[in-house]
Amino acid sequence: MKQLKFKFDLSSRVAIYVPGTINVNQETDNAAQVERVMSKLSEWFGGATASDARGGWLSQSSGLVIERVTIVYAFCKEADLQSRFDDIIALCESVRDDMQQEAVTLEINGQIAFI
Repeated sequence: MKQLKFKFDLSSRVAIYVPGTINVNQETDNAAQVERVMSKLSEWFGGATASDARGGWLSQSSGLVIERVTIVYAFCKEADLQSRFDDIIALCESVRDDMQQEAVTLEINGQIAFI
């Protein structure tokens, strides 16, 4: 099997799960938030992809919430991830606060944190 040769190494993956609800469990159109997250990740890492999904989680205030989510992700160099880490956290906090959520899921290289 031939080895692929890449011009650069994008070994890290950053994903932000944009909720499809506001105020914890009220369904909403998340298009503006998705576009903002895609724009920021593209600005920082050169591009981003959005993928629709369905997720469920246990809210402290509302019990089981099953919702439509949009996973916005980008691949990047490890050094770029490190240099933008605080910006990524701030973006997650902004989405969380704007959408009145208990938390927003951040995935980095297969590990998640609730921001």
